[in-house]
Amino acid sequence: MNKISMIELMVRYGIMVEETIDGILCIDSNVDNQQHFMNVVEVLKQRKIDLQSEMMEEKFIAILESFFESTGESLFHPEELAIHTVDIYVRGLVMQLNRLGLPTTYSCDGHGNRYAQIYFTTVRETRSAKQLLEHIGVTCRMENRGLRILDDRSELPKIASVLAKITESEANDLIEENSTLMLENEYYQLLEDLLSIYGVSGEEGEIRQYVIETLSPLVDHYEVDHYGNVLAQIKKGNGPTVLINAHLDTVYDFVEGRELLKNGNIWSSSEGVLGADDRAGVCVALAVAKTIHNTDFNGTVKFVFTVEEEIGLRGASQVAKSFLWDVDMAFVIDRRGTGDIVTSCGGYLPFCSDEFARKVGSIGRIVHPGRWQTVAGGSSDTRIWAEQGINSVNLSAGYYNEHTSDETLDIQANYGTYEFVMLLVEKSRSLMGRNLMRR
Repeated sequence: MNKISMIELMVRYGIMVEETIDGILCIDSNVDNQQHFMNVVEVLKQRKIDLQSEMMEEKFIAILESFFESTGESLFHPEELAIHTVDIYVRGLVMQLNRLGLPTTYSCDGHGNRYAQIYFTTVRETRSAKQLLEHIGVTCRMENRGLRILDDRSELPKIASVLAKITESEANDLIEENSTLMLENEYYQLLEDLLSIYGVSGEEGEIRQYVIETLSPLVDHYEVDHYGNVLAQIKKGNGPTVLINAHLDTVYDFVEGRELLKNGNIWSSSEGVLGADDRAGVCVALAVAKTIHNTDFNGTVKFVFTVEEEIGLRGASQVAKSFLWDVDMAFVIDRRGTGDIVTSCGGYLPFCSDEFARKVGSIGRIVHPGRWQTVAGGSSDTRIWAEQGINSVNLSAGYYNEHTSDETLDIQANYGTYEFVMLLVEKSRSLMGRNLMRR
């Protein structure tokens, strides 16, 4: 086999170095990693190998193995991670991902028996890492906050070498260009558009037309039913059928000439209602339609944008039963607050099975630890889908004080609901266990 330069070998195996006029220097600020570099250099000197020469990769790995201590990556903050404690074949990849702003929490190179795995602090960072790795030709699969890398273990150091040539700014640009989800600025523009369109109960024509124009290029087909609801479908392989629902109407009309006030992440209206109930939910549903094709989801997503929800769930009650017959689960986005998973009406009318509620809650903890909890709530379109035997929940959309002039919307929380719904759809097959089918 060919020999490889020492600087290339060090990059491949996680030793952060650069070549200067004074030679190859360790640029890692971590004291443990500086010591590891010196330990490796000392062994090379003993073997009369200088840092400007080349070496067989297998012999370099043997040196690293002599210093390896499997004490557990999860015990360290990324900035404190001692590289000699990380599995040898994956350590270069771990170090480069951390350098590029994607902090890891655990890794395993698979030990030649299974696929390598790398875990991250959040689902968002996991998605970003997947996008970056796939862009450079790596095959990987997202599993909660982790990635399973399907390339052979021997290829992992070479991947690290490719990442080493990418700057953090370039990585951010690549992640944005290949994003699975809508970028936040694009999402917030869609949200602002929705909050500017008239649509009081019984007069939803303008907002309905906007939804149709947005949906039509994204879905396999859509229709406006006899009552004015917008129904649409995207089929993406064989699997669960998931219903996404929000309502088009507002309780009160928007005050003419009102301004949208933006105070950081909190939006409000200069006069009258903001209309986040339920334009925030409509935004989530449209964003799912825009991006579901970017995911590995296999199944069907159905969308229902109902009319006259605020005056008695009238639109939802008119949706044809034939549209619902194959629906396995429904996610409604029409709840105040930032972390509620509503599983019943008042605690006496269940919307779903206990097991379904538990599973949805567990996915919430994956995407946003500490945020989501199951609660009892009030009436909503969720009630209609539950009456058809469909396991259903109503999710917080980020608004408060709905139906009043004090209404506000936490736009960052609303975007987080979009992230949650996307993960629910992607993991919908896991919600289809024996005790999770139609009730």
